[in-house]
Amino acid sequence: MARKEVTYKVDNQASRDYGKEFIITEMSAYDADEMSMDLFRIMGEEGFTGISDDVISMGCAGLATFGLPVLTSASREVSLRLRERLLQTVEICITHENNSTRRPVNGQLDFEEVDTIRKLLDKVFYVNFSFFLMVGGESTSHS
Repeated sequence: MARKEVTYKVDNQASRDYGKEFIITEMSAYDADEMSMDLFRIMGEEGFTGISDDVISMGCAGLATFGLPVLTSASREVSLRLRERLLQTVEICITHENNSTRRPVNGQLDFEEVDTIRKLLDKVFYVNFSFFLMVGGESTSHS
């Protein structure tokens, strides 16, 4: 079975990134598990409190409920390394005269707005860690 791909298009017309299209490809299960262990380790090292036992017992799926706050609580070096690992799952789709080209996203070149980066990272967390989240027996959706 192929890995899941989700497209995120910047639809805020006031954004300088308006119209940019990003394709997020799900990590391998091994990579997602490894990253979840890293993120839970950060939570322990940084003294993250108030995490309920049910969230912890959800493993990597529980991370979908914390996402960026965990990443930003880490040391600068760790945070940058993990952010780069997350962005490695993202490509930008450039369309010109009905021809589309996909290439790996370049954080230094492809973003004009901090908000775009934050929303994109939130989507990356969702793609990789939320498929376990269930509400009333049905998987949740993320807008």
